[in-house]
Amino acid sequence: MDDKRLQELLDQAIMDCYDEEEEFSGVLCTLEDNLSFPLQAEALGEPVEVIGLDDRRSSLRKGIVARVRKGGREYAVGLADLNFIAPDPISAEWLAMYRYWVGMNEAE
Repeated sequence: MDDKRLQELLDQAIMDCYDEEEEFSGVLCTLEDNLSFPLQAEALGEPVEVIGLDDRRSSLRKGIVARVRKGGREYAVGLADLNFIAPDPISAEWLAMYRYWVGMNEAE
């Protein structure tokens, strides 16, 4: 996916946002609305099921935190730390936008 498309998606997520906190909230809400849970992923090389996002644990400083399930237990894992396995096309696009946004913020 090219940077132009990623920027278009990001612009949708942060429309009408005035500062970094609002942008973070916009990205989090957009992901919650557009990701099709559950999603299959790997965390530290182990297969997990991503069942949602944890808005209470997520923050601008920590990033977006995902709720994952493995072996009947739930864990909190940074969304950027997950390797997704064959997500549906819409989820894949929004996950790529998140990584693009994270990369932009790390470069600042």
